[in-house]
Amino acid sequence: MVRDTAIVAVTLAFLTALDQTASAQVRRVPSGPVGPAAPRGTASIVGRVLAPGTNTPVRGADIAAVNERGVQLAAKTDEEGAYRFDRLAAGAWRINASKAGYISWQFGQRRPFQPAPPVTLAAGQQFTADIPLSRAGAISGRIFDASGESVGGVQVRVYRARMELGARRLKAVGVADLTDDTGGFRVYGLPPGDYYVAASLRVAPIDSIVETTYAPTYFPGTGDLAEAQRIKLGLGAEATAIFPLLPVRPTRISGVVVNGSGGPADAFLNLQSESSELGVPLGVGGVTRSDGTFTLADVAPGRYILKASLRGDGPDESGAVPVTVDGNELTGITVVTGRPATLRGTIVADAGIASAPPPNVTAVAYSARETGSVLDSDKGLKFEIGSLGEPFRLTVDGLPDDWGIKSITVNDADALDDTIELSSNQQAIARVVLTNRLTDVSGVVKAADAIPSGEIVVFPENSAMWGHRSRHIRRVQVGARGNFRIIGLPPGERYLAYATDYLDDGEHLDPEFLTSIRNAAVAFSLEEAETRTLQLNVVER
Repeated sequence: MVRDTAIVAVTLAFLTALDQTASAQVRRVPSGPVGPAAPRGTASIVGRVLAPGTNTPVRGADIAAVNERGVQLAAKTDEEGAYRFDRLAAGAWRINASKAGYISWQFGQRRPFQPAPPVTLAAGQQFTADIPLSRAGAISGRIFDASGESVGGVQVRVYRARMELGARRLKAVGVADLTDDTGGFRVYGLPPGDYYVAASLRVAPIDSIVETTYAPTYFPGTGDLAEAQRIKLGLGAEATAIFPLLPVRPTRISGVVVNGSGGPADAFLNLQSESSELGVPLGVGGVTRSDGTFTLADVAPGRYILKASLRGDGPDESGAVPVTVDGNELTGITVVTGRPATLRGTIVADAGIASAPPPNVTAVAYSARETGSVLDSDKGLKFEIGSLGEPFRLTVDGLPDDWGIKSITVNDADALDDTIELSSNQQAIARVVLTNRLTDVSGVVKAADAIPSGEIVVFPENSAMWGHRSRHIRRVQVGARGNFRIIGLPPGERYLAYATDYLDDGEHLDPEFLTSIRNAAVAFSLEEAETRTLQLNVVER
């Protein structure tokens, strides 16, 4: 009897422990390291993942915690949407929640694509991080050919536009899809926003690391991004895109390269598209034949710069011409090479300024093309810049906040904001004048929140002055007390100031965005050394 009672007691204890273990497993999925082994600590992060609006738990969501040292931990939410990370080292951590069909979200974000500040943990601290997870949108549709027949095996991607290096580039969002036998596709996991849909017929297997495709066709059926139609997608919404796949194939371009002496050139060729619509610089290379002629095959439609550089031990010569490929074979291109021009110059302080100009500055020549890549630079108040084989602009980097550029002349001609063109092997003289008599624009912003936050963009009323490296466009963060300050805007112009709660990366340089806000912006003018005070209202987006 005693033995039976003991067996019953042990069995009940085992079942109770098993029940408690099972309950703990349902309520909490323990975290585990994904990357480097996690250092032992005493801090923790707990929270729940909830659907906004209803506050219903999101079960089975993947939670990732990553610290500044690259330690990665993973967990899943339980039936109540809860998760927990224990024994965390003190320091900065980022917490991200994701689930198929939902918009991935990082704790601290206010909107998709916005970077969020990390959570800073102290030793022994328990931090609560509740994360909202909303249903994602999707774009589905069908791709057909010129005869209306469905086309299978077409790669379909969805893109959002962003400004990078002064050009509008497309960044893929969601997971690419291949059309099925009915031509159908569906790209999901899309946050609210404006999207382009592009379809490309692949010439490489889907699992290949080489993602070679024919030139993309954009919805509603064009090979030109400028004619593409954007699809506006709301939170959790679905949209349809049905359009034909254009028969646009890569083509050939051919021509001849002539050296500075007028003879056939032995040259390297480089066909570059720095403003690739797909956001990746594309390039095709080659060399000339013995008679200076060349042929470049498999060139996709687009706008390019064809560069030629002499090879061997001869003179340092190069040349470049713009090339537009529309799908038809392009012949008869002539590139003439020449020795690059050079620019020697001095940097001085403006008349009447007692202070010496700051010595640790750099004269920079950058390409006048939309990407504005740096051609050459030189540090110091006396400089010499070479490699000037194309139109360029001149500026000075490394200026302290209390100094600005007043004027730039090249061969006594004004070149402050103008493109400079020098002939082959030309030697030009530049003079840069700096000043510390600067404009000063400051002010405060008002917002619906008790503590204003956001960003200010100030830009010229004249759209001809907009651009990637414009001196006339500034973007600043609103201070803790709702204040802001901008020093050194070029005088003699009329400006527009706009305050908003959020700006995407590079958005303040986007002509489309600036055009959309100009009527809501506050206008003001500036003269030399003028101080101006503004009061702005934050516009929520």
